[in-house]
Amino acid sequence: MDRGQTVLVCGDGEEWVAETAAGLDGTEDGLDVRTATGGTAAESVGSVDCVVSLVFDLPDLVTALRAERPTLPVVVFADGSPERVREVLADETLAYVRPGGDAQYDVLAHRIASVTSENTPTAMGAFDRHSEVIDALDDGVYALDDEGEFVFANEALAELTGYDIEELLGEHTILIKDRETVTFAESQLRELLSSSGGDDVETTFELELRRADGQTVACEDHMTVLYGPDGDFRGTAGVIRDISERKRREELLSALQETSRSLMQAPSREAVSSIVAAATERVLGLEMAVVRLYDADEEVLRPEAATDAVVETLGERPVYSLEEGEAGEVFASGETANYGTTHELDGSGTTVGSGLYVPVGVHGTLSVFSTDEDAFDDIDRQVVALLATNAAAACNRAKREQEVRETRERIATVLDRINGLIENTVEVLVEATTREAVEAGVCAELAATEPYTFACIGRPAVRGSRLDVSEWAGEATLAEESLALDDGAPGATALAEGDSEIIDDLGAVDSEWVSRAREAGVESLMAVPLSYTDSTYGVLFVCSDRPDAFDDREQVVLEALGRAVANAINAIESGKILSADKVIELEFTVNDRELLLSRLSASTDAVLTSVGTVTQADGSLRMYLDAEGGESEALLTALEDDSAVRSATKVAEHEGSALFEVTTGESLLATLVDHGAVPKEITGESGVTRYTIELPYEGDAREVFSLVEDNYDGTDLVGYHEHERPVQTQQEFQASLSERFTDRQETALRTAYLGGFFDWPREVDGDELAEAMDISRPTYHQHLRAAQQKVYEELFE
Repeated sequence: MDRGQTVLVCGDGEEWVAETAAGLDGTEDGLDVRTATGGTAAESVGSVDCVVSLVFDLPDLVTALRAERPTLPVVVFADGSPERVREVLADETLAYVRPGGDAQYDVLAHRIASVTSENTPTAMGAFDRHSEVIDALDDGVYALDDEGEFVFANEALAELTGYDIEELLGEHTILIKDRETVTFAESQLRELLSSSGGDDVETTFELELRRADGQTVACEDHMTVLYGPDGDFRGTAGVIRDISERKRREELLSALQETSRSLMQAPSREAVSSIVAAATERVLGLEMAVVRLYDADEEVLRPEAATDAVVETLGERPVYSLEEGEAGEVFASGETANYGTTHELDGSGTTVGSGLYVPVGVHGTLSVFSTDEDAFDDIDRQVVALLATNAAAACNRAKREQEVRETRERIATVLDRINGLIENTVEVLVEATTREAVEAGVCAELAATEPYTFACIGRPAVRGSRLDVSEWAGEATLAEESLALDDGAPGATALAEGDSEIIDDLGAVDSEWVSRAREAGVESLMAVPLSYTDSTYGVLFVCSDRPDAFDDREQVVLEALGRAVANAINAIESGKILSADKVIELEFTVNDRELLLSRLSASTDAVLTSVGTVTQADGSLRMYLDAEGGESEALLTALEDDSAVRSATKVAEHEGSALFEVTTGESLLATLVDHGAVPKEITGESGVTRYTIELPYEGDAREVFSLVEDNYDGTDLVGYHEHERPVQTQQEFQASLSERFTDRQETALRTAYLGGFFDWPREVDGDELAEAMDISRPTYHQHLRAAQQKVYEELFE
């Protein structure tokens, strides 16, 4: 700067004006400093090169000078709010320097030189006054000459670098930047110069700024290339921003993302705890951390994972109950606690300088300590909270997956057990030939299958409210001859209503047998009715030494097993009649319009007799009804209109009688057949139906009759007989037929059978067979039909 430049210092206070003038006189710039106070003009102001205003509202003298010289440089040197600074700098003809600091007058003198020297680019002054730069006054602002030396630096840059402003001015940027960064900046500068075309251009890059104390700070440099009015390069300016916190956040977030991936793959809450404790030390650099998991069974927080420094400094950490210690209180409240001063961890007297206590959802807590006070900043607190949130999510996922694995394993175990039970039970049911074998086999299979320990079957007693135990297996102390069916006793509901009973709280049942079951270790039991259609063959009792052993799956399996057992018993009881040589004949009448034959005989005046029945695959019953008396067409119409009849067909009609084929759904006859009865004669006359049936000798005739009596009005027992039924061998059957045939009839039937007449397609016809017997075709068919009639009579009657 040229020596002897004149500077006018103006202001309202004489003292401040004089002090500023003296300060500028004391600089090495050789300024000719003049002063003016208020609106008075200084003597011999003459021509000045620059004006320094000590107030934001320019004095009248300055305003007058600017009116005469619009390009007169003016520097405002005053304290003010950012808003006032922006107002001043909105005028591009003004510059601004903030007072303060030991080098304030040197900075002011340097700025005066910047705005007055012919060698200083006007673009530099425009940058100094740019509002975006001033808005970022918290960042370091600088200007460099064409040699890369500082010609301007603000207080923020001085604070960031650790140097005073006067220490920076005139120094090359290598003072705060390493050689690599300077080289990179120069290469960027050359590239910008080659492509700028004389216009201001800018670039941004990151660097490690070197402080006066030798430490480095991660920064971002926003550099602008400056040109003079003639388009010549004059230097650079820029803004340096401290991005160390941002870089730290980025590094932490990157490390947390890696930790989160590990957390999401953790197979258990315990694994999550270990990952969190390690991440607290590795990611945050916090050496003391404890993760506690909540034990819901005992309602305590157990230390699951801790860093080595915790054990070395504080010792093994204790188990906390809810609301005990800082961790317990945080878990109970669900609110994070933060301590920056020395405090106790719990009632044991153990203290730390700082502590962060964060709940990990419903799974536990994360505690982070330090022996120093105020050890955690905002970033530490935020990252610890984020780590705890991720840990809670990972625990939720791990717990769900563990529950799924356990459920799958449990289901697989249950399925294996159930499949084995079903297979073994089905084998018992298929191979058993007696009711006793069915019951004994089923009880044995159940008692041998976990989690069952005892099984028995009780049959309803003929007299008294009890169940007579027929078979049992398992715990011998539970075997009894009979079980009382008092109110509330196990099995009472199952027998009376046909619904299963599950008892998990045996203590609530007032029963001597149940008390003994509890003493034998039984925790739960199930009573399953052995029901088939409308009949109950008894109750199956299954006991377990586990509480709540009979969940929905167990209930479905055991109820299905109960139905299978009842079906097998029914089949055995029904099959006894086919081979029995001693039977019970039961005869009873029913005067109830619910029965088809009672309705029809009352409405048509016909006598209806069942001459044959066939149970079909779909469970319906096909009957052949012989009707004597009444009009056949009216009877057919009545059958077709009856709601119980699915189909009706008139098969044949003779003088005074007709034969009908009738298909019905549910009926008393079908129920009797299901219970092992063989119908011998069924007749409906004048609204009353008479049944004559046979039952196996071992069958319960009282149960069958009670079944009819309970469901139909007007039921009367009119006959009960026990008699021998001789067994007819195949030879005896053939002999009885032979006795009924004539020689011609037997020859005609035998030649037709052996000759293939009954095959399809037929191998011979009637003409050939007649010719073989040397008789006419009509005569042959007459003998053949007569023989067939006798076979069918022997078979069906």
